[in-house]
Amino acid sequence: MGRKGRQASKVGLYHVILRGNNKGRLFHEDKDFRQFLCIVQEKLNPECIKIHHYCLMSNHVHLLIWTENIGLLSQWMHYVQRSYHHYYRKQYKWFGHLFQGRYRSLPIEDEEYLIECGRYIERNPVRAKMVKKAQDWPYSSYRFYIWGEKNQLISSSIAYEALAEDEDQRRKIYQERVEMTRPYEEVLDRELVG
Repeated sequence: MGRKGRQASKVGLYHVILRGNNKGRLFHEDKDFRQFLCIVQEKLNPECIKIHHYCLMSNHVHLLIWTENIGLLSQWMHYVQRSYHHYYRKQYKWFGHLFQGRYRSLPIEDEEYLIECGRYIERNPVRAKMVKKAQDWPYSSYRFYIWGEKNQLISSSIAYEALAEDEDQRRKIYQERVEMTRPYEEVLDRELVG
């Protein structure tokens, strides 16, 4: 029996999750995080695939992606996983599976959830108690949104743009949303990354 096909989003938005095999580490040092981001950028074509939010954790990755073609997303993710596995294998003399099966792609169907999903992704290091504030984690898109830090990977999300007309006001509103703790986050973590 073949694999179940991926569910396509009507609006082309996906929460992509990539996990280390058996919850193993994907990133050990700063250079590993940087290498993964370089690989992500290498084949990124904003005409076909846009990244709105991301967060790299030590043993998993979250990406909030827009694409009109789920087939392109599959090709691009195959390239990213294969390239990073090759790097990791060479760097750490690794044999066997690095990633836990296929990546997950959860379709996002509305703009309200788009901003909530971005918020959830960028709060990951805070929930994991790796940092006290989301802006302290260097491997996410959060600094792009609250400080305007340059990041060639990110295409600003339409939900973020709709928060306010003024950029400073948008940043402030988004930062307030991200810093607010929500009770369901731990349940989501167990369900999505578990």
